[in-house]
Parts: sequence; structure tokens; C-alpha cells
Amino acid sequence: MVDVGHVIELYAEFTRSGATYTPYPDARSHRIRLEQLADAALRERLRLLWLDPLALDPARLSARVTREVAAELAELARSLEAAGHRAETVAAFLTRCLFSMFAEDVGLLPEHATPPGALPSASGAPESAPEGAFTRLLRQYRTQGATLTQMLRVFWRAMDEGGFNAAIAAEVLRFNGKLFKGAAGDDYVLPLTPEQIDGLLRAAQANWQEVEPAIFGTLLERALDPTERHALGAHYTPRAYVERLVLPTVIEPLRADWAHAQAAALLLAREAETLDGKAREARLADARAEVRRFHHQLCTTRVLDPACGSGNFLYVTLEHLKRLEAEVLDTLEQLGDTQARLGLEGETVTVQQLRGIETNPRAAALAELVLWIGWLQWQVRTQGRSSVAEPVLHDWRNIECRDAVLAYDAQRPALDPQGRPLTRWDGVSFKPHPVTGEPVPNEAAQVPHWQFETPRRADWPKADFIVGNPPFLGGSKKRGELGDDYFNALNRVYKDRIPGGADLVTYWFEKARAQIEMGKARHVGLVAT
Repeated sequence: MVDVGHVIELYAEFTRSGATYTPYPDARSHRIRLEQLADAALRERLRLLWLDPLALDPARLSARVTREVAAELAELARSLEAAGHRAETVAAFLTRCLFSMFAEDVGLLPEHATPPGALPSASGAPESAPEGAFTRLLRQYRTQGATLTQMLRVFWRAMDEGGFNAAIAAEVLRFNGKLFKGAAGDDYVLPLTPEQIDGLLRAAQANWQEVEPAIFGTLLERALDPTERHALGAHYTPRAYVERLVLPTVIEPLRADWAHAQAAALLLAREAETLDGKAREARLADARAEVRRFHHQLCTTRVLDPACGSGNFLYVTLEHLKRLEAEVLDTLEQLGDTQARLGLEGETVTVQQLRGIETNPRAAALAELVLWIGWLQWQVRTQGRSSVAEPVLHDWRNIECRDAVLAYDAQRPALDPQGRPLTRWDGVSFKPHPVTGEPVPNEAAQVPHWQFETPRRADWPKADFIVGNPPFLGGSKKRGELGDDYFNALNRVYKDRIPGGADLVTYWFEKARAQIEMGKARHVGLVAT
């Protein structure tokens, strides 16, 4: 849109799905005043707008950067596990590493000049180029693995607590949360070889401001899972597919509410133009109140993904909520209010509004990480580094690691009449047949049978919107993969609603239906394979 002689406003809808056009790159910087055209970067943006508009799609670069980072971390994970470290320990360690890389790239950690004699960066940057504190530690102690182990322990403990960080001789923000807890543990920092440190340095060379949270969690989950590395870079849910569900389920209803609030506010503002003095100011105050009421609604909206995996549906939802909030704040400023005044009221769209349920502990931890990375990317990009308050992270426990459809008081190993544990084939392990060479079940791969005490339907937290991609498991395979005990418990508690032969995904649909019936949810959108 062009206000000839004054301003150019940019709007985009890169999914090309008919969704709402939103300010590009965001509502705080989509207006280009004519005097700003002296900026070469803005002129280049306008040139691409006409000649190659898809080159402006941030998802293109982000997807490539994200796949490259995940591949590097997968190789590191494989190397550390080969050295004898447990997969869970490796995942926790690398997660701390990657968040440190992200924090230094968005300016949440201090920069330092590269020390003389350090390895040149992959980009060929001169030795004097500033680099982040974490990267500097890796370079400085590349050949002193034992010293690096101790320095990283000091570094991360200080990130958790804030204040003076002895590892880098500088003040750092208080990150808090739970990511950097447990510094006293033996496996908090893993010993690294120079080759493994080089792998971390290569990962650190990526532009972490460009990492795409919508697919990062899924790719990283596979990178850190020994059984899933073959699928790295494949079969993740692309952002456009996630938006097909998130936009109609969550964002379009909220935008309809916003359209009503905005129309009421603009009507009051036009009436104010016909008045003078106190009457004019009173009518403008009413207009601002209409906008603030919707902003309060937006900041108290809860979204639940009851099978959240590593959080890509929740992150995409968060980004669209922040985009809508930016438009609301922009309208407030046009009505004479300021974002600073609103900030004093302490209300904004936060990670706390996104709720998730996930049975896999690694995926649940990554979902929290993905949401925080996405939220911090947005804050720094649109509001600047100074908008990030301490503590940087919060342990809001909004991602619950538990079963989403079946609850019980205890899970105990089932025993035979002689008191010996009952076991079954794990359902996934195979070995070659000694004659045919074909894969057959490996009888040595056994898992216990379980007894579930007081099984019942699991509770879901109240949420205005429910979205997600629940697990699909055909009815004929449920007993074999879930085990007799879980299968029977699930049938008992849902027998009045779901037949035993139904696909596993139907339990999520039944739970969502019940949430709407009880008035605990407004809209639901779930993937049905």
C-alpha cells in the first residue's frame, strides 16, 4: 500500500493459501517513510518485492540453516554416544550448547574480540571480528578439554544465576528457567575432544537468529535420538502444513474478534474528530479502551496441543499471536497511546499461554526450548535487546510430560504366579532370519508388561483453542505396539465412547469433543491421518 509522497506499507502472505495478509516484516517496521529510502537495505527489499518476492520469505533461509545445524548436532550426538555417554545426557548437554549459541547471536550474551592465534571462522572472518562469549570459550580452550569442561560449568552456572560470570570475566543476564540447573552433576558438562569442539564451532557459525523454530524442534529431536537419525531432514511437518490447521482454528477466530474491536474503536475515533476539548479526549479514551479490551483477551488466550511433540504447532501459533499483538499495539499508538505505557501494565503475549502434553521427555524439553527461542527471536527482532527482561527464561511448566489420554495412580511391573516379571517383545526390534535373511522379531528385545492402578481418562488443562497432530496407530496394531495391559486399560475407560478397534488418534478427538461440551474449549483443529 502506498500513501503517495509519504509512506509505503508492506504486507505479505507467503503461504499463498488465502490467509490474511500481515505487516511485513512485522507491524513495527512495515512502514517505510520516503526519507528512509536512503537506507540501501530498504531499497534492496523493495527491489526484491518487484523482481523476486519469494526471496523475501524468511522461511526459505530459515529452513536451510535449520537443517544444516541439526545435521551437525546429529553428528556430534553420535560421536558423544560412541564415547560412552547416555543419549539423555548427550541431549541435555547439546541443548545447553545450542541455546548458548542462540543467546550470543541475538545479543543476550556479551561479545568479545577473537583472541590472537585462534582458528579462523568458517566464514573467513578476520581474527579481530567480535564473537559471542560461548564461541570464544570453545576456541580459547579447544586443545584443553579438561579446562573447557570446568569453564563451561562455571559459565552455565553463572548464566543460571546472573551477575558476574568468571568464565568470561563479564556481567551476564540471569537466564534462570531450568535449562542451566544442575551444574554440580557429573554429567552436566561432557568432556570433548578437539574434533568434537570443532563440530560445535561449525554449528556456532550458523546465524542462529535465522533458525526456524517451527521445524527446529522436530529436526533436533531426531538428531538427538539414535533411532530417528535416519529420518533427519525428512518427514517433518512443513510450516505451511502447520498453518493450514493453526490459522483457521486459532488465528482466524481471533482476527474476527479483532475486526469487531477495531471497527468499534475506529468509529469512536471518528466521532472524536467532530468533538472538542474534554469530550474529544473522552471519546478517544473509549476508543483506546476497546483496543485494550481485545489486547487483554489476546494476552489471556490459552492454546493447547495435547500431543505437542517438539512444539512446532505451538511455536507457529505463538508467532501468529505475536503478529496480531503487534497490529493491536500499532492501532493503540495511532489512537494516541504508547506501547511503553502498555508495557507498564505488564501484559503481553507470552510463552505461558501455550500449553502442551507430550509423553516423550526429550521432546517435551525441546518443546519448551523451541517456544523460548521463538519468543526471544521475536522480542529481539521487533523490540530490541533491551526488551528482554530478567529472568530471561521462566519455568512455567506449561509443557507437561505425561500421557494425554490415560491417567492412573501407579504403573507397576506385572508378575506371573511365581512372582517373576512378565515381558513381551518390544514391537520394534528385528533380526535377520538365519535361513531367509528376512527381518523377524528379535525375541531378545523384551519390555515389561505393566499393571495400571486406577486407570481413568486423563485431564486436559482448560484452553480456548486445541490444535495438534495426535499419534496415528491403526486399530489392528494398537494391542501389539501399546501392549496388552495399556490396550485393555484404555478400552475400559473409554468403552462407552470408543470401540476397541478404533485408531489411536480417535481418543484425542473424543477428549477434544468433551472439552468443548464442558465449555473448556472454543475451537479444535486436529490432524486425522
